[in-house]
Amino acid sequence: MRIKTTYLISLLFLLFGCNQKQIDTRNYQITEYREETKFNLTNRKIENRIAVLDTITNWQFYKDSELLFKSNILGSKGYKAEIKVSDNYENLILTMFYDFNNEIMKRKVKLVYENNILATFVDKNRSHSRFQITKSEIDRIMIGNIGKNIYINYTDRICKDGMTIGILKFTNK
Repeated sequence: MRIKTTYLISLLFLLFGCNQKQIDTRNYQITEYREETKFNLTNRKIENRIAVLDTITNWQFYKDSELLFKSNILGSKGYKAEIKVSDNYENLILTMFYDFNNEIMKRKVKLVYENNILATFVDKNRSHSRFQITKSEIDRIMIGNIGKNIYINYTDRICKDGMTIGILKFTNK
């Protein structure tokens, strides 16, 4: 019985330590994701394991139902959403998609111009849920920022350092 328990514990450590590599990594990133895991086998606990995952992280940015741009971690450079001052819409919407997570978490969107944070929007929702920013909130930022390239930065507990998902530009045209 003791040999079977030792063998089983060794096997579990081996399984928890393994990671799977994708053959085509062009559309994948390797993400370190910390999980709070508690496993009890004959009063032994394994906590705070780190899983290294091959993942696809995608996002889409909308003006109501109109898709302004979509991208992923590898193609995120230079995507720009132009919003006219006269546009009639209710919300700007960001959808993030992690293929390995749909937990409820705190999420932030920051609008940044030349290292100055113009606005920070926070919600607590499932990672796959829509992150909505109302037109009234955008209108307050629009004043004094027409024609500027404003970076849209996203942060959550998986992407703690944040990432730039695109650029927002307000125009009079």
